[in-house]
Amino acid sequence: MANIGVLVVMFCVLNVMSHLLYLTNASSCKSKGLHSPAYSPSGTHAILTVNNFGRGGDGGGASECDGKFHPLPQRVVALSTGWYNKGAQCGKIIRIKARNGRSTLAKVVDECDSVHGCKKSRACKTNVVDASETVWKDLRLNIDHGEVPVTWTIV
Repeated sequence: MANIGVLVVMFCVLNVMSHLLYLTNASSCKSKGLHSPAYSPSGTHAILTVNNFGRGGDGGGASECDGKFHPLPQRVVALSTGWYNKGAQCGKIIRIKARNGRSTLAKVVDECDSVHGCKKSRACKTNVVDASETVWKDLRLNIDHGEVPVTWTIV
């Protein structure tokens, strides 16, 4: 009987922990939307994620900036809503620098929507530079890592 009691207690603890993790993740999905970290001309810290901007890719549709698809090997990015700034960054070239010292240039073609939180399947956090695979290859980063800290500046 003591073993059953221990199992029940462990089950309850694990259940509470899983709910706490869910609530923590859910609250992190509730984005502050337009409130991306402040842009710094000397380098803005961000999280690099990967996106397929081509037709049928995981980006969902044509890019917000020009209504076009951007297949590989194009070096393109989407910025979180606050940095995208209602399209003010469209067409601008940014320099992305990885912690390994490598850097590359990419064109802003899209918004990574951080306003709608978890309601969308590819909702972004407020500090994301969502980049094509070519950008990841230029930086010699492993796409399987999914999220990598970088800094970026407008060129």
